[in-house]
Amino acid sequence: MTIILGFILSFAILIIGVLKGFWIGYGLILSFLLFSTISYRMGKTFKEVKNDALNGGKRALIVLRIFVLIGLVTASWYISGTIPAIVYYCMKFLNPKFYIIFAFLSSALVSYILGTCTGTGSTIGVVLIVMARGGNVNLSIAGGAILAGCYVGDRASPMSSCASLLSNQTETEFYPMLKSLKRTSIIPLILTSIFYTLISFNNPLIANGNNITSLLSSNFKINFIVLLPALIMLILSTFKYDVKKAMAISIIAGALVALLVQEASFGELIRTLIFGFKLQESNPLYQILKGGGLFSMLKAGTVVFISCAMAGVLEGMGIFEKVSSLYKNFTGRVRVLLATAITSIATACFGGNQSISIVMTSQIMRKIYKENKINNYDFATDISNTAVLFAPMIPWNIANLLISTTLDVDPVKIVPFAFYLYITFITYYTSLKLSRN
Repeated sequence: MTIILGFILSFAILIIGVLKGFWIGYGLILSFLLFSTISYRMGKTFKEVKNDALNGGKRALIVLRIFVLIGLVTASWYISGTIPAIVYYCMKFLNPKFYIIFAFLSSALVSYILGTCTGTGSTIGVVLIVMARGGNVNLSIAGGAILAGCYVGDRASPMSSCASLLSNQTETEFYPMLKSLKRTSIIPLILTSIFYTLISFNNPLIANGNNITSLLSSNFKINFIVLLPALIMLILSTFKYDVKKAMAISIIAGALVALLVQEASFGELIRTLIFGFKLQESNPLYQILKGGGLFSMLKAGTVVFISCAMAGVLEGMGIFEKVSSLYKNFTGRVRVLLATAITSIATACFGGNQSISIVMTSQIMRKIYKENKINNYDFATDISNTAVLFAPMIPWNIANLLISTTLDVDPVKIVPFAFYLYITFITYYTSLKLSRN
């Protein structure tokens, strides 16, 4: 009974925090302390609780190194003009008659290049939603298309911290795992694109992006050379080069382009790499182009570490094993996937955070997959098609709120139009079902 009350209280803390706009880390810390106290009162010593938390937290260390590199890569791409150039060229290709499909595909492309839903939402996403407001486009449909696009790359990009966490939790090699994930993306991407194309006919854009492109070209030197840092990352990842080394090379390339092409000072470059990129507040692009940097990843890294530490405490209490036992009659590939989907929805609702959903779902389901002799790459694919994509469909989950708040759209109304998030699971489940018949 104490544990159930603990979950109810923790859920309330996280939801209230999210609704009040507090950083999710505060709620996680309180939840962590709550379950640590419950574990202690159930008979564990302080040292045992501490060890459980540390053992869980250690699982995040590899991911945290990737987080640091992502922060540096993003900052170098901003100051080098790489991200502004990506946004610029995306706007140049915009056909107002096909705004909705363009919003999805451009968000998907940028999210794949950047590997972050937040970075995508705060750059191309902001530009697209501003255009939608001025162009008489349904904001719920536009927001849903952008939300869906943001998670195409977040799910399967070589730059994605989410993908790194998934690889870590499922004990899979990074690039082979990404290859497995991409195989289940083709049909959902095609179907989603068809739906958005059809919807585009009734939601044409009246305005265009000329003002945005002129602002970008007046603030940065836009040419194909500034795309070099992103191209290096894409090429090296294509050849499955070590992701950390690829990021380091891309950072160096971004720094050189910033110094030689954008003519940034060395001091400005260092400040940007540490504190992130931002323009003067008087600049019209101030709210659109900002972010990255070493410090920007501290909050995200803290959330992942606390999530893993709390998972360690819960695991030490035997919670995961008890939940896992509920699925003892779930045998076979399809039924195990359904169990994973159910668990993902619960953890996405309870955790209020995508990282928590990934960590908890993988911890709970690991034993079930081993008992059913399902390999780790299928395990990772199942988590990706459930926990990773279900979290943004929960209106109070930070995975949704980060994007909806940035775009200033209704977090509930955009979900039905974020087709990719649920079409991926539907097509994946259907394919498994048919292959077993």
